[in-house]
Amino acid sequence: MNPVSGQARGLRLGKQFRQEFEKQNIVCSVRVTNGVGDAERWSLAAAPSGFDAIVVIGGDGTVGEVVAGQARSDKKIPISVVPVGTANVVAIALALPLFPTMVKSNILQGRILEFDVGYAPDYDRHFLLMAALGYPAKVIKDSPRKLKNLFGVFSYAWAGIRNALNLDEVDFFIEDETGMVRQISGNTVLLANIGKISDINLKVNPNTSAHDGKFDVTVISSRSFWQLAMVIVRMLTWRGRGFSPMQNFQASRVIVRSDPPVDVQIDGENMGRTPFETQMRPKGVKLIVGQRYNENI
Repeated sequence: MNPVSGQARGLRLGKQFRQEFEKQNIVCSVRVTNGVGDAERWSLAAAPSGFDAIVVIGGDGTVGEVVAGQARSDKKIPISVVPVGTANVVAIALALPLFPTMVKSNILQGRILEFDVGYAPDYDRHFLLMAALGYPAKVIKDSPRKLKNLFGVFSYAWAGIRNALNLDEVDFFIEDETGMVRQISGNTVLLANIGKISDINLKVNPNTSAHDGKFDVTVISSRSFWQLAMVIVRMLTWRGRGFSPMQNFQASRVIVRSDPPVDVQIDGENMGRTPFETQMRPKGVKLIVGQRYNENI
């Protein structure tokens, strides 16, 4: 558990979960993170230490560390997420219950699915959701921890609106595993693994899947706030094809260069600037999903 997530809710939930699981003769070890790397190290050692599952009580950052540890592990065990962070994007994407009482039953009864994991070799980093270059990375950069602690998810909204009023386009050069290079002008490149939220039919790409061994690459070229709004509407509907501000394709390995360089973020964490290289690692982790999660859409 991450003790600072959810204004210390994680600590209380960890104690409650342990007590309730032990009543059912389930042996638990509760570990509280003290810094970056703790969750990844424990996750990597979980299976060799004899554990059968990992429960993450925290936000997307803590979940990302646990995923990274399991991606490096030779033996995979299921990961269950108890969301107490700011945005909880992973929990929403996996259609998980957002109320702790409902999460507990899902830990024991939920479906276990294998998920692909992205890997950025230059940073030696694994990621579950997506890498985002350009506009989304600038939004994350303008939403520091202090603002998130004060205003929660609204800090992202404010940074998003402020940056949407000043969209800058650059030339992206995107190389796939075949060596083909696409030159596209835009303000955003999304390299999505999990890029859909089934409950609201939101998809970054109509072919987005975390189970096909490929990234769904989307380049967005919206030149105004209103055109960006239309892109969001497009993601919510996906009716018809040929929407000019968005170009989509799939690849298992991607190298993105840009002129000029732009910011890069992985699963909500700033990673520097382009160039950026990533590759897909199929079936990298096992996750417990919610009842409404549909891996076929």
